[in-house]
Amino acid sequence: SESGPPTDDNGGDGNDGKGPRPGTGDDIYDAWPEWVPEGLRLNTDDVYTVLVTFAVSLAFRATIAEPRFIPSLSMYPTFDIGDRLIAEKITYRFKHDPFPGDVIIFHPPKTPKTSTALTKEVFIKRVVAVAGDTVEVKKGELYVNGISRGKELKLEPATYNMDPQVVPAGDVFVMGDNRNNSFDSHIWGPLPKENILGRACFKYWPPQKFGGLPKYPSQVAAVPERY
Repeated sequence: SESGPPTDDNGGDGNDGKGPRPGTGDDIYDAWPEWVPEGLRLNTDDVYTVLVTFAVSLAFRATIAEPRFIPSLSMYPTFDIGDRLIAEKITYRFKHDPFPGDVIIFHPPKTPKTSTALTKEVFIKRVVAVAGDTVEVKKGELYVNGISRGKELKLEPATYNMDPQVVPAGDVFVMGDNRNNSFDSHIWGPLPKENILGRACFKYWPPQKFGGLPKYPSQVAAVPERY
């Protein structure tokens, strides 16, 4: 008759739980300190799986999409502090350049108004104008190519004025929806498209706000002049 592996008096396989696991050919379990829970003792295959998963996650974040956390009120009421969103990175790479109304994440450019440390931060603002557009802020309103953007998504009328300026080729002009509490293009100038990291496409936190972003109208009726 065939003989099986040696057994102990209790019908076990003779392994006391301290040596290599039978059939694995891997003694990595024996290398872990006694105080490490068995569930955390990874063998070679487990380590490989973790490394591959981590690499795939980093690649996805760098090329496809990434989650972002809102730390300030510069985009209120569209985003509140603590909101979380997903920013995708495919559209601007393969389909088209940013459109007015897109909400983007980006690194601010190096200018006299931005420090080197600040240029490493990730900002979130709305594209209000693109290359060739003339942008101006007067009497509390944003004007693009002489047309008022009206009340649309901003929180309140701007308390500052900005002389007309033309957005250069290769740049966009970005502003926060909370006009009076936003460090944006009206302070440091147009944003090079190469600084853009992605386009915000939907909110996933808090749960009651899950879904797409409010639409930003491509055309709006002019508002009365403020005197």
